[in-house]
Amino acid sequence: MKIRDIIDNLIEWHQPYENPKTRDTIKCGNPDVECTGIAVTCYANIEVVKEAIKKNCNLIIAHESLYYGDEYGTKPFEDIEAYKAKKALLEDSNIVVFRNHDRMHGKGKPWVPERLRNDYIYYGLMKELGWEEYVVGDRMKPLWYKIPEIEIRDLADYLMQRLDITGLRLVGSTKGKVTDIFVSEHCIGKGDDKAILSAVNAQVIIPLEICDYTLSAYVRDAALAGETKAILEMGHFNVEEAGMKHMASWLPEAIKDDTTPIHFIKSGDTYNYILRKEVN
Repeated sequence: MKIRDIIDNLIEWHQPYENPKTRDTIKCGNPDVECTGIAVTCYANIEVVKEAIKKNCNLIIAHESLYYGDEYGTKPFEDIEAYKAKKALLEDSNIVVFRNHDRMHGKGKPWVPERLRNDYIYYGLMKELGWEEYVVGDRMKPLWYKIPEIEIRDLADYLMQRLDITGLRLVGSTKGKVTDIFVSEHCIGKGDDKAILSAVNAQVIIPLEICDYTLSAYVRDAALAGETKAILEMGHFNVEEAGMKHMASWLPEAIKDDTTPIHFIKSGDTYNYILRKEVN
């Protein structure tokens, strides 16, 4: 099957999304060739591209931007060495990169007035954590959970193990038993009052990223006031990667092709941690 047909079938399978400024476009490469293999990833970094080449994949379906930021153009980066190296690697390998972001989330009004399909990023996170039976509320976009009672530190260990990451950042309570979990999505300063008001009803907040002067400030005050409340932050790509891992399982149905090899390629833990040395 040609790459263009695979992409067209995937777009058709998703819920209709009519935003003329959609992120979901081909970022590089010639789609009018036969597909030799598909690599699915959260972020197509240089290591992912090299691994896709090794696996004989000439199509990468990535959730996040191919370059740096969420803008639609790349002109600001064209003189950056990392950009030039990545662009050359992609061109030399004749790889097509298609970004599948907006349709994966099934977002949003006014372009999608009613959700008909899952938000496959958060649905995939639910599946990876094994929390299907603990969802509270909307199962198509699961953001709230009531899990069996667990110590905060044990929950942190569980999240790190399930998502295969080396560490996370904790804000607020370091001890206490919790059950009520809220996946708060992005908290980046603007409009965080809604996340804060929702977090009032949660004991643990799992964000994609946090803003220290909004959600973090609230959670610290809540913990200092005696509430059991904590943020367990693992990072945007680390959290959303679970959804792309899950995508590999339903992609053959979506593209109407169960013969083309499909590989999930982990884009890797975003963070390394340097802990303070003990002071004698």
